[in-house]
Amino acid sequence: MKKMFLFILVTLFLGASHSSNAAATNASVPVLLYHVVSTNPDPNNQYQYSLTEFKKQMDYLKTNGYTTLSIDQYYSIINKTVSMPSKPVLLTFDDCTSDFYTNVYPILKQYGMKATQFAVSNWIDTGGHMTTSQLKIVYANGIDVQNHTTNHSSLTSLTHDQKYVAINDATTKIRSITNKSPIYCAYPNASYDTDTVSILKNLGYKIGFKVGGGLSKDTSDKYALPRSMILNGDILTVFIRKISTGQ
Repeated sequence: MKKMFLFILVTLFLGASHSSNAAATNASVPVLLYHVVSTNPDPNNQYQYSLTEFKKQMDYLKTNGYTTLSIDQYYSIINKTVSMPSKPVLLTFDDCTSDFYTNVYPILKQYGMKATQFAVSNWIDTGGHMTTSQLKIVYANGIDVQNHTTNHSSLTSLTHDQKYVAINDATTKIRSITNKSPIYCAYPNASYDTDTVSILKNLGYKIGFKVGGGLSKDTSDKYALPRSMILNGDILTVFIRKISTGQ
């Protein structure tokens, strides 16, 4: 009986140690950035991407065992508070353009994938952009909606008060759609400074995304987290390289 009791204690201890170590392993997560995904992308616009190629990419992720993350899962992983799946990836889309609802969302839904939409709040319900109703639908089906400011102005060109309004007013708008305050921000044009970071922290934001910089790691600056942009002409081999290296 005593031996059995000791066995149980040792088993519980090892199990707890394993869980702790799983969460403590070095985090490394690719974060991808898309803009427009179109059936007929303009070859001269680097921000417009082919829907056909996008389908190939999502099929590659599914076939090869990647786990698409919610933004909360991503934050927990790089904060080392939860264990990391063997092949994590965070899919992000900027500007809440209407093609996300018509082209991207059906594919994500088909594959059961998660993603994050960084919405420019004053562009919602305007031509070429998603409606409030559409954002509510995608949010209810696994798509996070987070802050990309009110008007997509370069934050370094704004005064302190203008920066605050650009971030805070977008916070209010997004909260009215999701019933949850956004706590993650993507800097428009990858433009930010120490004043921007200070405002984000004061408003309760946990992270800020720039563009470029490789893979997200637990050692990365949480207010300068990297994203790899998928550009017009990026074929599947380039995509595979970007999810492997962030470059």
